[in-house]
Amino acid sequence: MKVQGKTNRKDLDMKRKLLLITVLTLVSMILTSCWDAVELKDRLILSGFAMDRGNAKGVYEFSFQGVVSNEVSGSRKIGSTPSFVFSDQGRTLQEVVSKMSQKIPRRSSCSHAEVVIISEDLARDVGIGRFIDLIERDPETRITMQILIARGSKARDVLAITSPVSPITANNIAEKVRFASKQYSHNFSSEVDETIRGMIVPGGGPTISGVVIKGDKSAGKERENTESSYVSAYTKLDGMAMFKGDKLVGWMEGDEPLGLAIIKNRSMKSMVNLSCHIDPAEVVGIEAYFYKSSIKASVVDGVPHFHIDVKQEGTINEVTCPLKLDEGEVVEIYERTWSEKTKEIVMSAVTAAQKAGTDVLGFGYVLEKNRSPEYKQWEDSDDWSEKFSQSKVEVDVKTVIMNTLTRTNPYSSGGED
Repeated sequence: MKVQGKTNRKDLDMKRKLLLITVLTLVSMILTSCWDAVELKDRLILSGFAMDRGNAKGVYEFSFQGVVSNEVSGSRKIGSTPSFVFSDQGRTLQEVVSKMSQKIPRRSSCSHAEVVIISEDLARDVGIGRFIDLIERDPETRITMQILIARGSKARDVLAITSPVSPITANNIAEKVRFASKQYSHNFSSEVDETIRGMIVPGGGPTISGVVIKGDKSAGKERENTESSYVSAYTKLDGMAMFKGDKLVGWMEGDEPLGLAIIKNRSMKSMVNLSCHIDPAEVVGIEAYFYKSSIKASVVDGVPHFHIDVKQEGTINEVTCPLKLDEGEVVEIYERTWSEKTKEIVMSAVTAAQKAGTDVLGFGYVLEKNRSPEYKQWEDSDDWSEKFSQSKVEVDVKTVIMNTLTRTNPYSSGGED
């Protein structure tokens, strides 16, 4: 009986091992299969999208920038442009993508696209919501793509301008947004997910960087534009578009976007020129490398009141007038002057938003955090935009100039450093 029991256990162990081997074999067959694989030679990598009006109501022109992989990397270059733009019209993005198979023998791949450019008139009259919906719904697209608004030209033309800095126009524009947000703070990124969150803010909307074409638009589309010391055309970031819901309602220009960045704590670095107190025609250049703002809110007699506190730090990095910066009171003068300048910049952003009637500054969010019953009432009755435009705003700025870099007194002061 003992021998028989051992034999049964051995048979049972053997059956378990065979079953395990069978299961592992089947699983490995599933894991290594590629039922939906597409060969690289059959793919067309898209780097960016552009959206314009079509020839009929409800019809839109969708443009795509495709990458010529041989011209970007590898040794099989033939001297053609590294990217190209192709367009078609339809009611939906996927309709146009499908129709592209009649023109280009490749399957379009959207997973590497970096920018979406929408024309200004389309954003103002139709809105961007339906186009953002198309992009977000596609499982291949990235919600980290940059959204931009084309000013004064078709979005398709912006996507076609070549650049000697980056062979792919869409990548070049995306890099400009990222770099400008770190160095100048007059523009900052507006990704798909952030834009969606902005569109659902009561009484407000997202803010999106504008982009313009400078120079000869026709010549800028040619390969020769990348081979000359003086380029014929280039793309430039210009202003911040203000939206109410998903429709464009106004622009912030000049230093107004910097004020917006300061209020929203999006400013990382900037340059400010202050008039010299000895000779107003000369300047003292300030490199600002720290901004921090906080907002307090209250409601007084039915009117919203907001108090913005700003802390800023920077260095004096350029002086064109004869100042003795080693005298403490001189630095204090420019701390006060810079504070007043920043106050003006912040208030200019507030005025622009109130004039446009859209709370792109996030003031309503501050009242909501304070559990303001008045704000809840305004939000429910869609009155917040009007109340926001009538709100009272005060700004206080505290400034510290840390140093004057590696030199104290300028040579024009006539004194030793």
